[in-house]
Amino acid sequence: MQQEQSNLEGIRIPADLRKLPPEELPRLCAEVRNYIIDTLSGVGGHFASNLGVVELTVALHYVFDTPTDRLIWDVGHQTYPHKILTGRKEKLSTVRKFKGLSGFPKREESIYDLYNTGHAGTSISQALGEAVARDLTGKSYNVVGIIGDASIATGMALEAMNHAGHLKKDLIVVLNDNYMSISKNVGSISNYLNNIISSHFYLNWKRIFYTFLKWLPIVGPAMESFFRRVEKGFKDVFTPGGLFEDLGFVYIGPEDGHDVIRLVTMLKKIKSMKGPILFHVITQKGKGYVPAEKDPIKYHGVTPFRKEDGAMESGDDSKISYSKIVGKVLTQLTEKNPKIAAITPAMIEGSGLGEYVNRFPDHVFDVGIAEQHSVAFAGAMTNGDIVPYMCIYSTFLTRAMDQLVEDVSLMNLPVRFVIDRAGCVGPDGETHQGLFDLSYLLSLPNMDVFVPSSGQDLVDSLRFMETYDKSPIAIRFPKASVDTSDLNFSSSADLKPGTFRVLQRGTDIALLSVGSLLEEAKKAAAILEGEGLSVTLIDLVWLRPLGKEALDEELSKVGHFAILDESYIDGGASGYLLNRISPECLGRFLKTFGFPSEPIHHGERKEILLQYGLDGNGIARSLLQIVGKEAVHGKRN
Repeated sequence: MQQEQSNLEGIRIPADLRKLPPEELPRLCAEVRNYIIDTLSGVGGHFASNLGVVELTVALHYVFDTPTDRLIWDVGHQTYPHKILTGRKEKLSTVRKFKGLSGFPKREESIYDLYNTGHAGTSISQALGEAVARDLTGKSYNVVGIIGDASIATGMALEAMNHAGHLKKDLIVVLNDNYMSISKNVGSISNYLNNIISSHFYLNWKRIFYTFLKWLPIVGPAMESFFRRVEKGFKDVFTPGGLFEDLGFVYIGPEDGHDVIRLVTMLKKIKSMKGPILFHVITQKGKGYVPAEKDPIKYHGVTPFRKEDGAMESGDDSKISYSKIVGKVLTQLTEKNPKIAAITPAMIEGSGLGEYVNRFPDHVFDVGIAEQHSVAFAGAMTNGDIVPYMCIYSTFLTRAMDQLVEDVSLMNLPVRFVIDRAGCVGPDGETHQGLFDLSYLLSLPNMDVFVPSSGQDLVDSLRFMETYDKSPIAIRFPKASVDTSDLNFSSSADLKPGTFRVLQRGTDIALLSVGSLLEEAKKAAAILEGEGLSVTLIDLVWLRPLGKEALDEELSKVGHFAILDESYIDGGASGYLLNRISPECLGRFLKTFGFPSEPIHHGERKEILLQYGLDGNGIARSLLQIVGKEAVHGKRN
């Protein structure tokens, strides 16, 4: 029996997709879903969110003339089906790997990716900007923003909707609701109303009717206002879109986001409607793969797994992630101190707070994707005699810069910032690299900064922060794991502010290591020693306050020094240090080892460090080249 030809094999660009008859779309969706399961079971990546958006992605590319029509994605980890349909299917096996496909939309990859989207809440602002630009230049194309139910609650998304409702530009926002939070009215009545609301007959007669009322003398305006209230009240009874209608959008939905034929039918109607439209669809994260349907959080991002039962490669039980160290220590601290609280912007699992929230649910405040609110909220908690630990990824903290300045540091409120994923984060790429935080933290008034170089440092600093109420304080650490045998969770080390650690002393070159680069600094020191150089190795754990006098004294004893800083070369710790080291010692400065001021793409951390010469061997060889053939205490010629 001849095997049925695959629809997916014939699709290189969305124009190929649009050649299929509508009745073939369900089979295509099944092929796309199976391709994602087959590929990611071997290489890992964002999983459940992509399975949930297959039908919606197919319908959007089928109805809209992409790339002429604009599709703008929010939270870019749901775009694997989009990549498959836009010429990148064969590259999906390289996703999030060094020099491979990005896990997010990426302008450099494809004309179908309009923006590099790694954060949330941006799509409606961008879609509105596209719509305004279209109208100002007299062009004609559709603009569609796709946003998730968690993202639409962000302040930025609501601000954009308010503005869009005011401007009345032709614009479509697709709300991908996969949490079932506002979805109770899916069903025949809702479908019937959506058919009416989106029909040309209804829209034309609605326009004619209200125009007629406006022309009626005396009673016209009052009757128009009355009928609009009746219309809105009737729709609010049967649909959950009252908020969106109040913001100036025509609300349509909710619709089944896995019925691709129905989605195509509705999108074709919506495509011809005028003004801002919000189309609400209900999807299921992990759709089509039972383990992911049952536990979409676990299967949000996966390592390679066994396709038959979803079993993932087991982790090393002897190791613990820095994130989980945070949750474990906070659990221990809160057992003794009921004033402790943890705040996080929609990252309970990612920030290692799973154990903590189970033990102390009333002490955890997940504010959603609202970084600005989270920082101001934490600041106010300190005014009520609470000890707030603000647990946040480095990349997300940049979204709360105004609050860091105005609502914490200028008022000297002792928020404890626990900054995860600092430095090079690897597979998530440039939108998630934690390379900016030291640059702005060290410029803020009153902000003290401790940079752990080990898992034990993290344990000790979390404990130290509990009673550190003289100012706000930040600790930042990488996405990494350490051996559990190396940790003492009951440690009470004295982390005296303004101190640093001299791990070894020499006379030729001093390496000033900041945080997570210590291991590479140790490797570099060993290579330099093997080349006959005498090396001082300093672990700079306290950046603010800085032990300036003691540091100057150490640097005065060596011929040269270099700074190892896992942030940008012209900012971060290096810029801060070079402005504080004495002029006499600056004459001995050789080089900063950090990242150039350019987007740092995705890949494993070790590969990226190697690319930029931040591995131990690269650091040592670069320093040997700079020193050249100088006589260094007679050991080189």
